[in-house]
Amino acid sequence: MRRSAIFFGLALLSWGRALAGGIGLAEVARRCGGSLSYGQEGRVGTVQAENCCLTFRHNSACHRLNGVSVYGQHPTRGDPGALVLDSADWNRVLAPLLTPAGAWPLGRVCIDAGHGGRDSGTVQGTLQEKNLTLDIALRLQRLLEEKHIATVLTRGGDTFVPLERRPEIAGGCDLLVSIHCNAAETASAEGIETYVLPAAGTSPTARLDRPGAQDQRTFPNNRCDEQNLWLGYCLQRQLVAIGGTRDRGVRRGRFLVLRACHCPAALVECGFLTHGEEGRRLGTEEHREAIARAICRGICHYGGRR
Repeated sequence: MRRSAIFFGLALLSWGRALAGGIGLAEVARRCGGSLSYGQEGRVGTVQAENCCLTFRHNSACHRLNGVSVYGQHPTRGDPGALVLDSADWNRVLAPLLTPAGAWPLGRVCIDAGHGGRDSGTVQGTLQEKNLTLDIALRLQRLLEEKHIATVLTRGGDTFVPLERRPEIAGGCDLLVSIHCNAAETASAEGIETYVLPAAGTSPTARLDRPGAQDQRTFPNNRCDEQNLWLGYCLQRQLVAIGGTRDRGVRRGRFLVLRACHCPAALVECGFLTHGEEGRRLGTEEHREAIARAICRGICHYGGRR
């Protein structure tokens, strides 16, 4: 009996420490007005509410909101069946996505086709990233202008535009979307990912939970942190709806084209040219049109338009 009491007391102490700086998933469910259930021996927690479904994995910073992966800053912790979400991930990531501030302006959109001219980007066989990104950008321009949304291109042909010049071209625009294709040393890497700028004081997704001195700087685009996140989520949600596309999530990176922007901005990696099947698909006009249409739908959803 005494041993059980000691064990129970230690469990309570451990639970209290786990909650320090964190929010238990039961509290997340309460805030969402939903219910909590666990699976996979307590290592996966799901919060189901009327208008949202949130999924958390033990020791993972990749959370899922309505089927879309969104990276937080810290892995979930706690014991199986009693997972704890870091408070910053609730306050800075999930809460803003669950209650977006509303429709944002869409008077003019800057479309940035990655690379160009002497900068070919990734080259795989006959496919050059610079040509694919330009093709997607021109298709996106057509689709947006059909919806009476004005556009600005950082490049309209096979020309070299310095990285620092691209955010300048976006001056006066309501948002920027930078279009790229991915590459990896591992041929099995595949999927679509969307990047937004990390908040000041936080690390990029590639260095999760390990902020360094370079992460303390504030950039012009940080004043758009909330809009950036909503834009990234809207884009990723539409892109992963393309059939056969792996969801690599909304991530964070301090790319120059993002950090120097004075308007909301996101960078889309439309797939891996280094993956056999995905590279083949990127080489087809049909798939590039599907990507352009998905980006267009994401922009329109961000702006509260159909």
